[in-house]
Amino acid sequence: MSSPLLKRIMSAVVAILLFIYLGYQIYNSHYSQVQTETTYYATTANTVQADGIAIRKESLIPGRASGVVDYVISNGGKVANGGKIAQIYANAQSAASQQQLQSLDHEIAKLQNLSTPGDTYAASPDSINKQINLNLVGMLGNVNSCKYSDLADSRENFLYLVNERQIITSKVTDFSARINTLKAERETLATANSQATGSIAAPIAGYFIKTVDGFESVFDYSKVLNLTPEELKTKQSTKPAVPTDAVGKISGDYDWYFAFVLPENQASKFKLGDTVTIQFPFASSETVPASVAAVNQAPKSTEAAIVLQSNYMNSSIAAIRNETAQIQIEQYKGLRVSQKAVHFESVSKTVTDQKGKATTVKRDVKGVYVMHGNEILFKQIFPLYSTDTYVICDPNPKKEDLMTDTTVILSDEVVVEGTDLFNGKVVR
Repeated sequence: MSSPLLKRIMSAVVAILLFIYLGYQIYNSHYSQVQTETTYYATTANTVQADGIAIRKESLIPGRASGVVDYVISNGGKVANGGKIAQIYANAQSAASQQQLQSLDHEIAKLQNLSTPGDTYAASPDSINKQINLNLVGMLGNVNSCKYSDLADSRENFLYLVNERQIITSKVTDFSARINTLKAERETLATANSQATGSIAAPIAGYFIKTVDGFESVFDYSKVLNLTPEELKTKQSTKPAVPTDAVGKISGDYDWYFAFVLPENQASKFKLGDTVTIQFPFASSETVPASVAAVNQAPKSTEAAIVLQSNYMNSSIAAIRNETAQIQIEQYKGLRVSQKAVHFESVSKTVTDQKGKATTVKRDVKGVYVMHGNEILFKQIFPLYSTDTYVICDPNPKKEDLMTDTTVILSDEVVVEGTDLFNGKVVR
């Protein structure tokens, strides 16, 4: 073998070895023997879905056989004993005209207020612009939250602010021309239409509710807390006759109940006196605060009748009866880690009692492996809430319960994939 050929062979071997070495270094720098996820703060809730029924202390309001009823109080609004609930008109045209008259009176009063020297003339364009922008943001928020019932008030406030800006920027001197036009329109409308022929008063004080459905007499309000699962299911499934001689009802007690039946595994999550929140996704965007008033279950291994109590009321909540609800039992805040990262390990710890005697304690604890430089360390965790995919961990456990030096902290790199894991293992 000639010397030049030997040199070429040696050069090729060295080149191949160098290529392999460089490839290994590149591979080693980009590949880790473990895969990690970063811990972060998260909030979750233990939520139960149930089909239940709203139960109130309801009194029907008898209505007149003839005439058109024009309500003067909103659904879910408070009314005093004897307070006016509605006006009665001879026909629909007169009722509609009365509503239009009220609208005209309201608009005239607003414009007159803007034309009167006072706070308007002391306001600045910048402050008005800020209020206009906030009002626009509020309207968009109402749309995104499906609070369409609030849009009318938002629109009215927006129009008032725009008109106020015209005054303070001298775009207009006053709104006398518009006021005179509205007054003329009102006078014509009032002359052409008849007045109310009667009115309807509240028989008792409470919340006014326009709708009647027959369930007003199905449940005994005084015995709601004693409902059994069988009784609740039977009454909830009834189809009562709807009264035809009532124009609404009054919820005479500000406390109302939402009752439902749950199987034993879900019913056990409810404890008497606990605070919960309720959402009715198909009826309202509101979150309703409530408390657990009754958990009726006999024996404990069977389904239970759960009764929640609340005094929160608005127009959409007043209209519910049989509804699907999502009940948030408890909210959990902590550090979120993947279930794939959780392991059980035997950990030893030296503890000293009050007399100064040191002993070694050994326990099997739940924890995760966390990257620390080029090695992994085992850290004990304290689950607050668990699902099939993740765990919410307590970031501040009791020191006496902690078997490792620390628990997980924010932004820890937790190992979710890897083999042959142990405390102190070098992985890079």
